[in-house]
Amino acid sequence: MGSNYTEQNTEQARQAERSSAGLLTQQLPLPAPMGAAGRNNIAALLLIAIGAVLFLGRLLPDRSAITGGMILLTIASCFFFFSFWRRIYGLMIPASILAGLSLGVTFASVTGGVSVLWGLALGFLGILLLGRALFNVRSSWPIFPAVPLFAVGTIVAAAQLPGLFAGSLIWLPLLLIGAGLYLGWGRLRA
Repeated sequence: MGSNYTEQNTEQARQAERSSAGLLTQQLPLPAPMGAAGRNNIAALLLIAIGAVLFLGRLLPDRSAITGGMILLTIASCFFFFSFWRRIYGLMIPASILAGLSLGVTFASVTGGVSVLWGLALGFLGILLLGRALFNVRSSWPIFPAVPLFAVGTIVAAAQLPGLFAGSLIWLPLLLIGAGLYLGWGRLRA
C-alpha cells in the first residue's frame, strides 16, 4: 500500500465522508423536459380532479343530516374521552356505536339508509379493534352484529343500485375519473 495521496484523492475522500458515510451514492438523472407525457399527466390529473369534485358534489348530504351526525359524534367523543382516560372498556362500546351511527346518519339521505347499516357495522368493528388494541380484550362478540349489519347493508345497496345510477348523472364524474386514470397509467404500459 502506497501512501502517495494527491490533493484530488483527499478531496474525493472528504466528499465521500460528507455524502453518505463513505458509501457510494447514486447519481440521479436530470428530469426530462416536459413533452407529451408531461401534458398527459397534467390532463390526467385535471380529469381526475374534475370527476372527483363532481362525484363528491353529489354525495354531500343536507345541512340537517350533518348537524345530526355532529351531535351523535359529540356524544360519542364524551364516551371515548372517559373510556380512554379511565381505561374503561364498557364506555368504549357506546362510544364506538355512536361514532359509527353518526357517520351513517350523516349520509343516510344520500345512500337511502345503507350508510346507517354500514355505520353501525363499522361501530361494532371499532369495538373489536379498539378493544384488542387498547384494552387487551380478546372477545370476538362484536363480529356477530357487525357481519349481519354489513351484509344487510350490502343487499340493500345492491337493490338500490339501478335506481342510483339511472336517477342521476353519476356516470359523467366516473367517466372523467376513468379517463384521467387511463391517461395517467396508459403511458406507463406503453
